[in-house]
Amino acid sequence: MSTINNVYNIKIETKVESAYVSLKKYSEMTKIPFGTCRAMVADGRIIIRPKRRGKEMVEVNMIAMLKDAIINS
Repeated sequence: MSTINNVYNIKIETKVESAYVSLKKYSEMTKIPFGTCRAMVADGRIIIRPKRRGKEMVEVNMIAMLKDAIINS
């Protein structure tokens, strides 16, 4: 569980179930269509685990996505 405090003294607690989830699972969790998620990976809006081989499954880095959301909110 993460606790986030910002300059407005608002406390937010969140729990990340897994550090990485498949793009399909991310699509289901966020209710964003899978094709849109693929486009978001391509343009950098979804942060993924670096792939070692081209055909590997795309895994969304949930920790990096949370950090990005905090920084950009």
